[in-house]
Amino acid sequence: MTHRIPNPVRLFAFSVFFLCASAGFAATSWEYYQAGMRLYNQHQYADAARYFKAAVQADTGNWQAYQGLGLCEYAQGDKKAAKQDFNNSLRIHPDNPQLEHFADSLSPAPASSRSSAQSAENSPIIGGGNFGIGLQFGGPGDWGATGKYWLDEKDAFQGAVKIGGGTVLQLQYLWHDYDLIHPSQGAFPFYIGVGGDLGLGGGSVAVAGCLPVGLTYLFQKKSAPLDIFVEAVPTLWFFSGGTSFQLYGNVGARFYF
Repeated sequence: MTHRIPNPVRLFAFSVFFLCASAGFAATSWEYYQAGMRLYNQHQYADAARYFKAAVQADTGNWQAYQGLGLCEYAQGDKKAAKQDFNNSLRIHPDNPQLEHFADSLSPAPASSRSSAQSAENSPIIGGGNFGIGLQFGGPGDWGATGKYWLDEKDAFQGAVKIGGGTVLQLQYLWHDYDLIHPSQGAFPFYIGVGGDLGLGGGSVAVAGCLPVGLTYLFQKKSAPLDIFVEAVPTLWFFSGGTSFQLYGNVGARFYF
């Protein structure tokens, strides 16, 4: 006669087997952290926060996950929660002066300095402000100074003063899309825009309309408030003798403060 295992015993055995099997497939704290960073770099802050929370639940000593969680909360506007998780990270790993400085900056600021602090929040450049200045190489002209001012995370004005065979003044409005390229670190938005040029040289004046299209890489590190960019700029010139279509290429870099 065959003896069947009573239902409660079978249920207990199945539960133990299920828990053991599940443990074999469970992600580690570091794997949760890496998944969270990938989502954070794609600006999916709410989803990234869930992975960072899973990481600290799996390992309460994972100071990087606390830091990532704080960055997500900061990006979503919850400075109080961000400061708390930054402090959790610093409690575990106090040798992090950059994070300590950033956490301290989240304390209520004097009224006289609030306007400048609020302005810096519009910039996607971590560690820098809204305005960046640098060098640009390419046409029209040969090279020159370039500046960029971020109105918010996606909208910005870009200007340049170029020299080489004359002087060219440029001003452009740019719109950025972060969904095309997802790097493992930093951000790599595609941008398009519209603008105008003013060319001076040889005793003549010319004006132009342009449609810049490019890619810019934002380092998003507090120690490197920089961007680099490459762009193509189809341009239609208007001058006394008629019109001329030109396609220019530019590369450059800027430092933000």
